[in-house]
Amino acid sequence: MLRALIFILLPLFATGCLPEEESDDIVNDQGETVSDPTLRLNGMWNGQLDQAGALRVLMYNGTVFAFDESVGFYGTVALDDDTATAELLLSAYDYTSSDTGANQYVAGGAPEDYVLSGLLYPTQNDDDTLVGDYDSDTAPGGFALRNDGTWDTNSRLATLKGKWTSSGYELYLTEVADELSFREVSVATPATGCTTRGTIRILNEEINLYTVQLTERKNCPGFNVTNAPGYASVNANGELELFLRKGEELLYARYTSTSASGTTTDTTGDGTGDTTEETTGEETTEAAE
Repeated sequence: MLRALIFILLPLFATGCLPEEESDDIVNDQGETVSDPTLRLNGMWNGQLDQAGALRVLMYNGTVFAFDESVGFYGTVALDDDTATAELLLSAYDYTSSDTGANQYVAGGAPEDYVLSGLLYPTQNDDDTLVGDYDSDTAPGGFALRNDGTWDTNSRLATLKGKWTSSGYELYLTEVADELSFREVSVATPATGCTTRGTIRILNEEINLYTVQLTERKNCPGFNVTNAPGYASVNANGELELFLRKGEELLYARYTSTSASGTTTDTTGDGTGDTTEETTGEETTEAAE
């Protein structure tokens, strides 16, 4: 009888000694669990609200950054696989500082809530188009987004290192161990002492996205903060884009490489990314102006 009891209890003791399995759940910036279907939306998107102006959008693991000619958006997205419907819950912030010549935009202040609901459907690529409508605190409207096709471009530190410029600014990136250290200076107004420093790391070599940790930005027209996280990407025009957030402030910036290393050439090969970005990317600048 005792031997039988031991055999019954032994598996229970062994099970109790096993370490707990680590969760593989992906969470967004708000700590919410992201469903597998939502990951299909990961990518860089171009489009419009109300079919006017231009909208540049980053979606990654349920988190959304978006910028148009006058507003910065930040929030979450979730995809319902049963209906192919994506819901974006966004906070919209007016620009508090915008340098259209330098392609640097700072958004903040009191947010306006937006709820976007769109159908995900394929055209040239799988899951490359979102179209739908939205409601906001002030008015309803419609939207359309198109994946620019650059997401599957491989990421390499060598692609980013070197010197990048925008009107009045110079951005220097140098490779240190497994990351890039960067420093940005204002050459248009050097007496102000506007400078930015931080690091960039590869997130996944198979996708066109890097993680950014802005250590400090000071004496600039806006977004003077410390320890601000975000992302970087290279668009189809070979320009470096930064998407950063600290609290209720957002920063979008875009730079041109002074060498060929910043050019994106390893794309999906269907031409969608190049065609879309060459038109819509320019629209972003013109609309902001």
